[in-house]
Amino acid sequence: MRTPAARGAATGGRLLIIRRLTRHIVIIGAGFSGALTAVNLLRHSAGAPLRVSLVNLSGRMARGIAYGTASAEHVLNVPAGNMSALADDPDDFLRYCRWANPAVQPSSFVSRRLYGSYLEALLDAAEHGAHMGASLERVSGEAVRLDLAAGGSAATVHLADGRALPAHQVVLAFGHFAPRDPAVATPAFYDSARYVRDPWAPGVLDSVAPDEPVLLLGCGLTAVDVALKLAQLPRQAPIWCVSRRGLMPQPHREQRGHLAPHEASALVAHMGRSAASYLRAVRASVRQHEAQGGDWRNVIAALRPHTPELWRRLDTAQRERFLRQLQPFWDVARHRCAPDAHERFQQLLQAGAIRRVAGRVRAYEERGSGVDVALQPRGEATPHTLHVARVINCTGPSADLRLARHRLVRHLLAERLLRPDPNGVGLDVNDHYEVVGHDGQASQVLHYVGPLLRARDWEATAVPELRVHAHRLAVRLLQTAFQPAAHATSAASPAEVHIQTR
Repeated sequence: MRTPAARGAATGGRLLIIRRLTRHIVIIGAGFSGALTAVNLLRHSAGAPLRVSLVNLSGRMARGIAYGTASAEHVLNVPAGNMSALADDPDDFLRYCRWANPAVQPSSFVSRRLYGSYLEALLDAAEHGAHMGASLERVSGEAVRLDLAAGGSAATVHLADGRALPAHQVVLAFGHFAPRDPAVATPAFYDSARYVRDPWAPGVLDSVAPDEPVLLLGCGLTAVDVALKLAQLPRQAPIWCVSRRGLMPQPHREQRGHLAPHEASALVAHMGRSAASYLRAVRASVRQHEAQGGDWRNVIAALRPHTPELWRRLDTAQRERFLRQLQPFWDVARHRCAPDAHERFQQLLQAGAIRRVAGRVRAYEERGSGVDVALQPRGEATPHTLHVARVINCTGPSADLRLARHRLVRHLLAERLLRPDPNGVGLDVNDHYEVVGHDGQASQVLHYVGPLLRARDWEATAVPELRVHAHRLAVRLLQTAFQPAAHATSAASPAEVHIQTR
């Protein structure tokens, strides 16, 4: 009987038998980014001895905030044809939709609840279809501390209940944090039961009665979702929406047939290196494109693959200027809502069920029947008093680590293992997804994937980008863990990896 090496020689190749120890990768956070990293690790493990632990506070994997909703009113803001979670299979989600409803088209906007079910099914399929030697462990618990081994070559993740998970690599996959409280003269109000800091917290909107007037802080996508949720029951009291400029998300256009791609390379080459020059160049390009019969959305979409380059051109001061002056306009143009959701929201506006105000909240004063809000409309010197029963923060999630209440994040900051972005839009991560500490050194063991990559790339909050990041990180982790030159040490049981070479 021939040895494996002899069999390899007989086929014209050389079969190296390399003893490998099972590698343990702990992923903290099981929303889209964390779940997809686990999926890609399992799909591409190719027989490598791998153990993946997916840690999530709620215990419900692959849903996260965005896709945990049970409301049929909450639909995806991207057409189904662009929502595959697999970077190497662009039609995967569309096929999943058509199993349930053959009428779904690439241009259809389906429910976020359905997308959450898709992600759960994808994780299950990756787990059950993984190569022998690769396994998934679902861990329900809160990660609160991380200890690095001497030399920083491994780590131990500690959970709130006392459990400890030794790991060769750790992937931080937490997303955004709860919205920050807007600055007002009476911040003590934010401890009131009449204030909803996080509209996505389970059940917080269920107690809002149809006869209670409500103030939504923000007029963006979160406000649209919350307003449509509250308007499911016929309302006898208005829903107020307030933001500095009163800007609302633009709708996606109704897609009919294939759209020819718009090329933006020439535009990008002449955009300069300042927020003001970006604005001038994009406005000029939109005017020219529309004069030729095109749609402004083509220009915005064409900039998408160039956004990381454009973001990196800006220094810290220019990024701050963009965030302060231009981001609201960029957000409503870039992050559009489904046409049906936009139309329903407009109908509610026209009927007076929703009332939009451009302005600022200056103060709150609780009274027996609700809250008096000092609301100063844009361009007016004197605030008006608005009486509502609830105030709901719809300003959108925060990406500023310095303000996060997340226990693990606070620990990592205290240990100087994370370096927050100076503009408050994420954390410092290098091109290999390795977290950069306060000393400027990239970690050998700590990685990040998720929307806080905005600090590096800006365009890092939507599925088409995040699926690529999750895939790249998984492939990188597997390559560095199981390349022949690697010499891992572990107390885990050894295994053999057979690598066919020529």
